[in-house]
Amino acid sequence: MLILANLAEEVQIAYRRRQKLKSGDFADENSATTESDIEETLKRLVCQLKKSPLEVFDALKNQTVDLVLTAHPTQSVRRSLLQKHGRIRNCLTQLYAKDITPDEKQELDEALQREIQAAFRTDEIRRAPPTPQDEMRAGMSYFHETIWKGVPKFLRRVDTALKNIGIKERVPYNAPLIQFSSWMGGDRDGNPRVTPEVTRDVCLLARMMAANLYYAQIEDLMFESSGSKFLQANPIV
Repeated sequence: MLILANLAEEVQIAYRRRQKLKSGDFADENSATTESDIEETLKRLVCQLKKSPLEVFDALKNQTVDLVLTAHPTQSVRRSLLQKHGRIRNCLTQLYAKDITPDEKQELDEALQREIQAAFRTDEIRRAPPTPQDEMRAGMSYFHETIWKGVPKFLRRVDTALKNIGIKERVPYNAPLIQFSSWMGGDRDGNPRVTPEVTRDVCLLARMMAANLYYAQIEDLMFESSGSKFLQANPIV
């Protein structure tokens, strides 16, 4: 119940911040949501700090944020339960949509009931410590669920913010604004089960999972491209 209350509170706080951001009603900049501050930050650099748009663009291209995924052998919450909590959060977020219809609201209410019941029936605690390979699978699940789509979305917002301060060029593809590193399978500081053989297995597993992500994306792109050609050659009346 405490977890559900926290999820509801998170969604409510995010909604209130978005509403205040739209109206500009903020007592201080720390109240604003981070994801919506990109353009405001760049404009502040230009207008208040008197930096030229080109200086901002050059500085942005030459900086990198390295996000490191760490291994937590003591993590007791099961990944399946975390995924259910994520779906509950998504349902709550969708309920705040302005154009939601009564039928859609009913469907979301029913989906919430299903996810909550499923969460109540899911064992919360791991009964056995995870292996380094399990840790890698858990870490890669964040790519599947959030990072794979979230990072491109963020980079598009950066491009839009740059365009709005007068930069017509996009951030180059070879400029890694965000990159990822990992301790999983390589942390020999406190996990006696991590050996050179385990590190090799985890690296191969990570490569395979990354290749599958790219392969699925390429398949989608091929389908969209072939569909476009088909529609051009065979218009549907």
